[in-house]
Parts: sequence; structure tokens; C-alpha cells
Amino acid sequence: MLPIYKNKILLTDYISSVRQAEKTVGFVPTMGALHDGHISLIEKSSEESDITVCSIFVNPTQFNETSDFEKYPRMIEKDIQILGNTNCSVIFAPDSKEIYTDESIDLIDIKLGYLEHELEGKFRPGHFKGVVSVVKRLFDIVQPDKAFFGQKDYQQFMIIKKMVEHFNLKTELICCPVIREKDGLAMSSRNLRLTPKERDFAPTIYQSLIGAKELLGKSTIKEIKSWAESLLSKNDLVELEYFEIRNAEDLKPVKDVNEVNELAILAALKVGKVRLIDNILVKPH
Repeated sequence: MLPIYKNKILLTDYISSVRQAEKTVGFVPTMGALHDGHISLIEKSSEESDITVCSIFVNPTQFNETSDFEKYPRMIEKDIQILGNTNCSVIFAPDSKEIYTDESIDLIDIKLGYLEHELEGKFRPGHFKGVVSVVKRLFDIVQPDKAFFGQKDYQQFMIIKKMVEHFNLKTELICCPVIREKDGLAMSSRNLRLTPKERDFAPTIYQSLIGAKELLGKSTIKEIKSWAESLLSKNDLVELEYFEIRNAEDLKPVKDVNEVNELAILAALKVGKVRLIDNILVKPH
């Protein structure tokens, strides 16, 4: 049976024994409600590491709305069953007191620069401080050689890179491709909250990204954004937050697509009451 640790001291003892055996540690942090996207990260970790730790922790500090935190899907028994059929080596499933020992839940305060206030940062103020705080604490506990994240949360991945650089951590970060449903919708735990009508619309997000990619070089960035915003906003279910074409290296705005090596086309919107994000990376030439 797959070992499950809820206590961080017991987990660190286990990790120490792994280190003494000169084995490498891969880490996949999750908030549970696991799907094939998470499984792909675990399989990638198992290919590149001797053991793979998967954490399941719904982090309260990265939610802007209490109701969103409360409604986030929690299905720990099913998650454990899913992980039992993967190459995961051990599960870390702590409660909040194991991660945030102070009642005040002090957040790690580091300068995240431009990225903190753009795109996701603009619409979810304080979100990235919550992300950085929990990932730093998890890294301190697991001490992974490599940690694996999904491209769907591309800006988050870049923020975590900044945190790793700031603290001079030795963990190597690996960004893995978005895993999609057959109709293109990016796999997400939040998809479980979509009504049938909302789920029917949701693949339009990916269609807008692909459509924008096909228009590169044929239309201006302003024209492409206008087309995509129109496509996504025509449905009464949708509240569009942003559709952007940015430099994939730093997520800064682009004037000429030929001036950058790689573009990130990103979208965020609420479909009903469920907030979804997606992106693709594109070589413009």
C-alpha cells in the first residue's frame, strides 16, 4: 500500500532515509481532485527521479474568495486510490497546521516584480504571495531535487522560479505540457464544478487560443485580441478577464511578434461561477 504521511516530521525522516540511500527525490505538489494532468506530472517525475512525492493540500492562502476555497473539490479517498495506480512513491497529505504553524499564517514576503501585478496578479491580488508561501514551505519539507508543474499555470511557474532564485534553492523546476480533454479543454480540478451548459462552452477557450495562433502574422496583435475577446464574450455565461499575447520569456507585452523567440497566448475568464485559465506557447517564426 502507498505510504501516506500527514505529519511533516515523519515525512522528513522518510526523505532522509532516501537521501542516505543516495536516491533522488521528485515532487509534484497538488491541491487534489486529481486528473490526467496531475498523473502526467507524476509519470514525468518517476522517469527523472528515484522516488516521487505527491502532496495533496488545498492551500487557503492562494484563494481570493473564501467561497472559492470552500467549494474547491476535495476527494482525498479517490485521490489516494488514483495515486495507488501510478508510479507515485509516497503521499504527503497535511492539514493547515502542518504547513502554517502560526495562527496568523504569515506569508513569505519577497519581491516578485512585474509578474506579481500582471494578468493573474491583477485579477487575483495577493494570490501569488499565497502560492509562494505554500510552495516554499513544501520545498523546505520535501527538499526535492526536481519539482514538476503544469504549463496551464504558466505565470505561477514563472513566479515559483523567481522564488527559487530568491532563496537560492537547489530544486530544479520542470514545466510540463498542458493535458487536454478530447475537445481541447485544459484539464482542471475546477472543471468538476461546471454545469453541462457551461462545460459545452468551455472548449471555446482553447479554440480562441488556436485561432489567435493562426492569425499571427496576418493581423495585428490588437486585431487578434479583439477577435478573441469577441469570440469568448458572445456567450452570456462568460465574464472575460483577459486575453493576452505576451513574450513567453517574461510575460511582458509584445508590439512586434517577430521580435521575440516565443509567445505565450493566455486567457482567463469566468464561465458561470467557475474561473478557468489556459494558454499555449507559440514560436512566431
